[in-house]
Amino acid sequence: MNTLQIRNVRRSVYYRRVERCGFGRFYADMGYTGRVLTIGYLTFREHPRFEWFAASLEREFRSMPDLDRSAVQIIVVDGRRYQRTLEAPFSFEHHAPKPTVWQGPHRLTQRDYFCAANTRNTVFALAREKHVAFVDDLSVLLPGWLKAHVHAAMNEYVLAGTTCKHKNIEVSSDGTIVRSDEFLPGTDSRLSNMVTDTSLMRCNGGWLYGGTFSVPLEHALRCNGQDEICDGIGGEDYDFGERLSRSGSTIYITRACGTLECEDGHHTQAPMIRLDKPWPDPAEGPYSSNHLYRRLRREHARSWTIGNLFNLRGLRDLVLGGEPFPVPDKPTTHWVDQQSLSEM
Repeated sequence: MNTLQIRNVRRSVYYRRVERCGFGRFYADMGYTGRVLTIGYLTFREHPRFEWFAASLEREFRSMPDLDRSAVQIIVVDGRRYQRTLEAPFSFEHHAPKPTVWQGPHRLTQRDYFCAANTRNTVFALAREKHVAFVDDLSVLLPGWLKAHVHAAMNEYVLAGTTCKHKNIEVSSDGTIVRSDEFLPGTDSRLSNMVTDTSLMRCNGGWLYGGTFSVPLEHALRCNGQDEICDGIGGEDYDFGERLSRSGSTIYITRACGTLECEDGHHTQAPMIRLDKPWPDPAEGPYSSNHLYRRLRREHARSWTIGNLFNLRGLRDLVLGGEPFPVPDKPTTHWVDQQSLSEM
């Protein structure tokens, strides 16, 4: 059995473990109260197509006239924060990722690596609302996206959205998708195992991946956020999902919450640079983080991070109290083979 077959078998096990829940019209009578949602938009690209996100989120706001916009905090974490100005028809905060040894001006590496866990932990540290939703760059929100995440916030569950990659995406100024060409290899594989309506479907943590999801802030804090041991190698999303599930979170997925992501932009701009080291099994291939997966499965009771040299709750208290993010000086070597970061 080759590596691809092994991964497909593992994925099919996840599918068989999904529990379908007939919630039907689960959006009725939400009753928005108080502060609701923090939205984190993540980018490191020169051309992130931020205007798509801005126009489609404005469309979502218009579709929910009873939602007080001041109840939604929007944070853009931008790897090019000091090189540009972004514009939107709503107010938002514009931040650089918190300092890390892998990325940005304080890195110990020669190259800038793509640090998804560090970037999302930046949003968790700055979030003022009780629930945090994430969107990747090069994405446009599909109708119903905001309503789905607000419902998750009001009912305190983790929501996994779906992401399909399309080509030749065009978005009008009012947030309408006027053109997109389906890209079959980029179809979200979870869709074929989901109910066809807008019901919620309960799933396990292994389904928490893709371009959008949301989580109660307190749930993220109790497992110390995303594990930054994954930065530079990937796998931070399903690792986070598994640990959330172990710490007591209920996770749902629905077709009613989705994004389209531009496949063209992934190849015409700087790629996500990761240093994937397939240890201890070279047969796993050059883009494998299955050794992290195996470690997580062996440590079947662990919900806390192993690579974060900080307590996320304490970090929040620090920066929300007006202090700057601390600048780390560790680790100095890669955890797989102890290669010095200064050589990478």
